[in-house]
Amino acid sequence: MPRACVAGAWDQGNGDPMSKYGMGLLRSARLTRRQLITFALVSAVLNGVVTACVGTWLAQTYATQQSRRKSVETLAHLIYDRRTRAGMVVSSMRRNAPLEEIQYRKRAYDEAYVDWNKNILLNLFAIREVAGDLKFTTLVKAFEDELVASMADVDRCLTQAYDQKLKGEDVAPLLEACRMAKMHQFVLDCGATFTDELYKLTRITFDPFSRALEERKHLAEVNIKANCTRPPEEPPLTGAVTAPPAAPTATSTPTPTPTPAPEPAPTAAPTQPATEPVPAPPAPPSPSP
Repeated sequence: MPRACVAGAWDQGNGDPMSKYGMGLLRSARLTRRQLITFALVSAVLNGVVTACVGTWLAQTYATQQSRRKSVETLAHLIYDRRTRAGMVVSSMRRNAPLEEIQYRKRAYDEAYVDWNKNILLNLFAIREVAGDLKFTTLVKAFEDELVASMADVDRCLTQAYDQKLKGEDVAPLLEACRMAKMHQFVLDCGATFTDELYKLTRITFDPFSRALEERKHLAEVNIKANCTRPPEEPPLTGAVTAPPAAPTATSTPTPTPTPAPEPAPTAAPTQPATEPVPAPPAPPSPSP
């Protein structure tokens, strides 16, 4: 028989061997066409749900990270804005600039002061969110007790110096007594470290078993504590030059003065009893003539 006839008989009788093998598997597994269609639909639905959940999680994580970074950038802007305007006012007063310039810069500083105070609670919320804890963390404590307190001291000293300048008095001794230069530099160092460490905490990590975030938190606490701890000798709040307290003088125990004993009253000398006059001895008898 020719080969063409043999091939035709094979196609007509038995069909494609691959097709026959596949149908044999289906028969052995006892799967119907309806079951195959149901399996395909369920797989498509599950695949869509998983893809949607993962996509939503990624989008939400990215949006949260961008929101945190925006909050840190806003905090850095407020810190540097207030510090810079305070330095400009102090600079004008130190070089005895015209009163109009000093007043103009003071008004600009007051605007920065208002912006800082009306957003301070939002800044605290942002710090807690970045830190990942709802309780008062070390970062929040350093922010309130160190950075905010130092900026309040700067404002107090600047306001007193401004009032004294309006009276026509020299403000250099007051600024020196307030330690304005040291506080101004401390706000720069602490603010830069604080915002830089917060910005590092906003990085995204997709490894659930990694301890990178915990290590970054610990490192942030160490760096902030090192750069946001004020020296033990805090600047005076009033800005007045106060003399150091006098050293206690050694007081000697008073020795009781001996009271002189009263002298005895002079006693009268004993009076001798009055002696009776001794009678004169009788004269010898004169010789007779």
